[in-house]
Amino acid sequence: MGLFNRKRRVQLEDFCREFYDQNLLPPAIRGVDLGEIYFRAVQKSIAEMDGGFATIDSKQILAEMTIIRFEVFALAWLHQFGDKRAPDQSAYTKSYLGEKGRQDIWANMEPYNQAIARSSTAGCTCETGTGRAYLAFVNKMRADLFDQWYKRGFEPDSVARAVNRISVNAACDNGVAAGFLMYAEHV
Repeated sequence: MGLFNRKRRVQLEDFCREFYDQNLLPPAIRGVDLGEIYFRAVQKSIAEMDGGFATIDSKQILAEMTIIRFEVFALAWLHQFGDKRAPDQSAYTKSYLGEKGRQDIWANMEPYNQAIARSSTAGCTCETGTGRAYLAFVNKMRADLFDQWYKRGFEPDSVARAVNRISVNAACDNGVAAGFLMYAEHV
């Protein structure tokens, strides 16, 4: 393997912090919130198709899209790097948001996290043997991972979020997860 062919090792915390700082919670530049400008442009594009969308507050759209983007990033991270460090990524995100004074984002991610979890078993019921078997398999696997990761010292809510993202690959591939995310609601 040549010198330039090796992958560079990156620490989870450094990778996530850089992504979050540059893409999800970018700093204002000279007092200008670039995220808000971007979402105003998106809002304008959508409003051209549906005039009712123009009345929605762009700050509200930005806030909600930021929440969704944190959850979708966590899901993409899991799909890219596997489940071994999933609780680390979840715990780091919670810590990062606390450090930034944005615990509201962590709290508001939960309905999206639940939607992702539900998407993995969409269409499975206890009415069929296959459905019962798959539901039992997913629930046991998630419960076992929860116990394992909790025993490693992670907080229960960080573990639960990571566990909810397990076994969602098929739901992501066929669009079911995206559909569940679109209909997730805050209580």
